[in-house]
Amino acid sequence: MGRAADLWEEFRVALEKGDDVAIKGLYASNAVYMEPHNPPHEGPLLIQAYLNSWMQARENLQATVERILESEDGTVVAIEWAISYDAGGRRWNRLPRATWIDVGEGGIVAHRDYY
Repeated sequence: MGRAADLWEEFRVALEKGDDVAIKGLYASNAVYMEPHNPPHEGPLLIQAYLNSWMQARENLQATVERILESEDGTVVAIEWAISYDAGGRRWNRLPRATWIDVGEGGIVAHRDYY
């Protein structure tokens, strides 16, 4: 695996553990996190704050990778995955997601989630 796929795997593990500190460390100083229905979150601190809030509202997170496609140079990765978690008194199972990650020298520079 290249750098982008490695950073995705670190993100996936940190998400399952609810580790916002580890998540913050994955992003470059100029990083942007984008997803539908939300404005972009810019910089590691705002990305950390947003994802921490998102994780705090859910328990027993599980991210299951279906497919990974990576660029030859290892700087871009596309992931088809599903997330399951407990929230609102019920279990949400295998909600489909797709993610594109671009990396630079400082870590993830662009993270786009689609659902």
